[in-house]
Amino acid sequence: MGVDHDEWAMYNTSIHGCLYEAESATMDWSKPSKKGNYRVPTCAYCHMQDGNHNPQQFGTIYSDMGMFEVDRGAPKHKAKRDAWIKKCQDCHSPRFAADKLKGMDDGVRLSFTKWREAAAIIVGCFLDGVVDPMPEGSPPDWYGHYTFSLLPGGDPRFYATSNLERLGLEMICYLIGNTYKALAHMSMYNATYGNGGAFETDRKLIEIKTEAAKLRRFAAIEKKIGLEHKAEAFWQHGEYSDLLPGWKRKPGDIDLEWFKRTDIPHRANADAPVQPHGH
Repeated sequence: MGVDHDEWAMYNTSIHGCLYEAESATMDWSKPSKKGNYRVPTCAYCHMQDGNHNPQQFGTIYSDMGMFEVDRGAPKHKAKRDAWIKKCQDCHSPRFAADKLKGMDDGVRLSFTKWREAAAIIVGCFLDGVVDPMPEGSPPDWYGHYTFSLLPGGDPRFYATSNLERLGLEMICYLIGNTYKALAHMSMYNATYGNGGAFETDRKLIEIKTEAAKLRRFAAIEKKIGLEHKAEAFWQHGEYSDLLPGWKRKPGDIDLEWFKRTDIPHRANADAPVQPHGH
């Protein structure tokens, strides 16, 4: 489903997923998805239990693919946590389930310490004017703006942006998000060594620090010799870059007030009282 939507890979590399792959050909799929009918849970067993076709029912709160830090073990989420543990009790003890979910909480909390460290480095480079290119030296974003991608109103993107911002987005979108998904599905391989786990996140943090150090070193040298740096023209224009929609935006094309609303799930803070429909 894509590196930023790797739920299937996270399930598939868990103990549940490995058993499913090994035994699915001999399972009797005519049986209802109920306790005792299958040796391992499938995606539908947990996410579509009791015939509910809203797979989000098993979520705690919207977190934009895991990119918002959410304390899923907090008292305000107790009802959801209890529901998770109850489903796990189809096969496991409540103590075992609660312990594994606490491990998920701890892992997510640790992963976001890495992200905050990275974000501080990236934003610091922007505030000191050493990012290359700065927003005004890149094509306008999807909204037609030149706002730094990690600031409010910015548009994080993998294209037409500085390498430092790209590395940051890969970290939060591909790695931090997938660490949560791996831990939620008990895929310890992907939570550590594998796709989007702790070790990949550590390497990405080093890449971000290395890029930031280069930018700062270049800026210091340029200042010392009196060289005024200007972003290369190819950052803004080229056969592909000139096709980007930001160039074509006119006043009124984008309803900016829509993005300021707090009753829209993906614009609300992850731990705000507003919760998306169906959760």
